[in-house]
Amino acid sequence: MRIKKGDTVLVIAGKDKGVTGKVLAVNTVTARVTVEGVNRVKKHTKEDTSQRGAKVGGILTIEAPIAYSNVMLLDDDNKATRIAVRKNEEGKNIRISRRTGGDL
Repeated sequence: MRIKKGDTVLVIAGKDKGVTGKVLAVNTVTARVTVEGVNRVKKHTKEDTSQRGAKVGGILTIEAPIAYSNVMLLDDDNKATRIAVRKNEEGKNIRISRRTGGDL
């Protein structure tokens, strides 16, 4: 997958279309990414007391993963771009912006 943890992406489909955020996690097996502030869902957990006596649980709001195909990477100009992968002189893979041709 060409989008990595820590990249800034734009959501291009779904209920959060047009929102930008930082990638928190990437799951390569299911081709899904978790983006900060996007696809927030409520998770119900059993309320319990921890060892220190604090209440843990209840209704939590968390970010759920979205499909990899529903996000586009933002380049240095904060515009969405497709990604190409090329090898540099040392043989390492580098990501290149299809829009500008520059390194990402």
